[in-house]
Amino acid sequence: MNKKSPPLIRLFGSLIYELFALVPIWMVAGFIFIFFFDGFFGVHQRLIFQIYLWLISGVYLTYCWKRSGQTLAMRAWKLKITSTKGLLTYPSAWKRYIFATLGTLLGGVSFIWALTNKRHFYLHDQILKNYFTDVRFYKSSSRQSKRK
Repeated sequence: MNKKSPPLIRLFGSLIYELFALVPIWMVAGFIFIFFFDGFFGVHQRLIFQIYLWLISGVYLTYCWKRSGQTLAMRAWKLKITSTKGLLTYPSAWKRYIFATLGTLLGGVSFIWALTNKRHFYLHDQILKNYFTDVRFYKSSSRQSKRK
C-alpha cells in the first residue's frame, strides 16, 4: 500500500470507459433474455431483467478483479485494484460490487467520498480495505527483458 494512489480523473475516466465494455455485454445478455422470454415482459419481468443485467455485470467485473485485478477499462487506464492481502478473492470482489452498487444507489456517496478523501479511495474500497494502484510505471511480469 506504499504505492501512490492514481489521480481521481483516471479513476472516474476508467468508470466512464467501463461503460463501453459493459454496453455490448448488456446487449448480448438482453438479446438472450428476450429470446427466451419474448412476449413475457410485464412490470415484474422488468425488475427481473434489471437484476439479471446487474448479475451479468457482476460476473464480468468480479471475474476480472479476481483474475488480474483489472477490467478492460482498468487496463486501458493502467489501474489495478487489490486488497491488503493481494488480489481480490471472489467473496471480496462480490462484496466490493455490492457495496459499490449500494453507494451508487445512495446518491453516489462512494464517489463523493473519493472527492473528499486524500488518497481518492471510494467509500466501499476504504471499508473493504481495497486500493487502486497506478501501474503505468511498473513492468508487467509477463514481459521479457530485451536481449542484447
